[in-house]
Amino acid sequence: MVWTLCLCIGLCSGFLAGLLGVGGGIVIVPALILGAHRLGIGADDAAPVAMATALAIVIPTSISSARAHASREAIDWYVFRCLAPGIAAGALAGTLAVCAMGAPLGGRLALAAFIGFALLAAYRMLAPVSATGEPDPAVALLRLTTLRPHSVAVGLLSALAGVGGGLLSVPLLARYIPMRRAIGTAAALGLPLAVAGLSGYLLAGHPARCVAGCLGHVFLPAVLAISLAAVTTAPLGASLADHLPAPLLKRSFAALLLLVSADLSAELFR
Repeated sequence: MVWTLCLCIGLCSGFLAGLLGVGGGIVIVPALILGAHRLGIGADDAAPVAMATALAIVIPTSISSARAHASREAIDWYVFRCLAPGIAAGALAGTLAVCAMGAPLGGRLALAAFIGFALLAAYRMLAPVSATGEPDPAVALLRLTTLRPHSVAVGLLSALAGVGGGLLSVPLLARYIPMRRAIGTAAALGLPLAVAGLSGYLLAGHPARCVAGCLGHVFLPAVLAISLAAVTTAPLGASLADHLPAPLLKRSFAALLLLVSADLSAELFR
């Protein structure tokens, strides 16, 4: 049952990531939370385990994505060096804070952060796309230092939600560097974010109720099964995306996110 459920989650997350261009965490986290009892994970520990497991999956996907963007010279390494320390510090602080609060308070904080992320993702999918010009490089370099405090917040909120951070970092970076490089730089920044956030969950020890597959808060069977399954279906989703109308896809996924958010909100306030 455990391996079957994790493989199904991986197949769905990979397909939707390829189809819609969204990070797998936005699918993996709610699926693991809602299926926690079938995986042998206690309800109070479900959210932190789901976030930690999603961050573990972000690491290989971030490396692969960053290499692809680097080969196209689409990463601004100066921006990366400026923001990586703050993002890593924020991610580590956020995950350690969740674990220090203990269950169920820490789990509720992580769950609330993910619900906020899901609602933001739904809003961005439903909002009309506005055309923006390329930022002035001279002005961007002068204002880049103002991004450093923001980077801590991006790392903290993204790690709490168990996602790679692109949802927050791409629109922020696009104000200072061209969109193409903003996307590539955000993909590279997902690696220090995931490593630091995952370290916090590993240092926090073993959750009270989790099957033998847990290493710290990371559910290893899910990491292995979801990663392998997602790799196989992501190309299928990307291929199908060329044959379906993008507005319909975005509206459908936004509706799904709203339904999931409502279900998770009921769990949060129960």
